[in-house]
Amino acid sequence: MKTLEAVRQAVADYMRAEGCSCCRNIEKHDAATARLAKLLHVPMYTDESGYDFDRFSTNPVLAKEGSVL
Repeated sequence: MKTLEAVRQAVADYMRAEGCSCCRNIEKHDAATARLAKLLHVPMYTDESGYDFDRFSTNPVLAKEGSVL
């Protein structure tokens, strides 16, 4: 699968897994997040609590404790 197609599909899967608070699928959400992070080379926080997507945002917040900045 081409990179753009893979990213598009991963984003779509992430958005579907996000859902609202009453129907969110945590396992699929976590899997989609990990898949996006891998495709986009987003590092995991050093404490492994999640992926540091924020560092790539338009207006990143201050680094989380345990980030790899």
